[in-house]
Amino acid sequence: MRKLPKALIPIFGITFVGILGFTILIPLLPYLAKRYGASDAVVGTLLTTTAVCATLSSPLWGLLSDRFGRKRALLGSQICSFAGYLLLALSGNLTLIFVSRAIEGFGGGNLGIAQSYVADVTSEEQRPLAFAYGAAAFGGGFIVGPILGGGLAHFGLPVCFFFAAGLQALNVVLTLTLLPESHQKQTATNVGQLTTMLKDPMLGSLMLRTFLYIFAYTYLFTTLSLYLSHLDNAGPEQSSIVLAFAGLVGALVTIFGVDRLVSRFGLERLIAAAFAAGALAYAALGAVRNIIELVPVLFAWAASGAVLRPTLNALLARFAPEEERGLVLGFSDALGNFALIFAPAVGGAIVGWNYRFSGVVPALALAAGFAIGARGTQPQPRA
Repeated sequence: MRKLPKALIPIFGITFVGILGFTILIPLLPYLAKRYGASDAVVGTLLTTTAVCATLSSPLWGLLSDRFGRKRALLGSQICSFAGYLLLALSGNLTLIFVSRAIEGFGGGNLGIAQSYVADVTSEEQRPLAFAYGAAAFGGGFIVGPILGGGLAHFGLPVCFFFAAGLQALNVVLTLTLLPESHQKQTATNVGQLTTMLKDPMLGSLMLRTFLYIFAYTYLFTTLSLYLSHLDNAGPEQSSIVLAFAGLVGALVTIFGVDRLVSRFGLERLIAAAFAAGALAYAALGAVRNIIELVPVLFAWAASGAVLRPTLNALLARFAPEEERGLVLGFSDALGNFALIFAPAVGGAIVGWNYRFSGVVPALALAAGFAIGARGTQPQPRA
């Protein structure tokens, strides 16, 4: 296994702490909103507000990180998130809750900055493993956050929100004290350059494949519990076990498998195989008859996702011009947030109509991603 720079340790910790604060709130926000008379539809709108704002802000934070440095941009986004969490803890009505989520969402579009930092301090050979560790830190926050939030909820919802604000304050301190700058400030980068790059069929195809993967993964992840309830009358406990199994598989593949697989097969071939395996896993959902038969399907799905996230990011980092890397990876982050806006709604509607067809749309999405790669539209490194 390749040795990684020590400079990555702070960014992995910062990523974990940032996601931890976000995931503490997700299970609790509906209860807070309903306390002030929100309907189910309003709760759904509240949950998408953050994703919409993060979608809009991600390219901006990436642009700022290119022009003023990763550290300054990351600090700015963290301060916005802290302000959003603090306002949420102090909110006394539904309007302030929405405002707090919008502010937090604007600050939360900073994953592209972290990914750019990883690319700045690693060589091309180190990046798949570095991005895999970053994905593991991201996923760890999703595992620990809801559990921690559930425990803190016994002390009241404001305690949870103040705790999340405290985590963001800790992130600001960690960034100030532990994170060295990795990028020299630029003056030429602008959003128009992103438009020009996306018109390049090579880089544009890679962005499209990234979106197709994120959409498919988000689609199933957010509707899996509903699918299980139709499949085998599974309750919350069984659904939690199934998701935990998928999370464990993904974590093991991410940490111990990605680097070895890239070394053996190369990035492009491994990405193609992961797209194919994921498409087959989604397609198989319609033939599954019980949870036991679902196990190998979930294994393939989780392993495919664990491979695609870090390898696609590594490929984007390879071909993005160094002076515009933050903008490119910020736009990639925006695609992920955009998928969060509507993928759950599409998945929920299809599962509710007929759960046997729940895998059709994501299977087609990954099949399209595989086909785009098979056409040979791989980007070429820029000088």
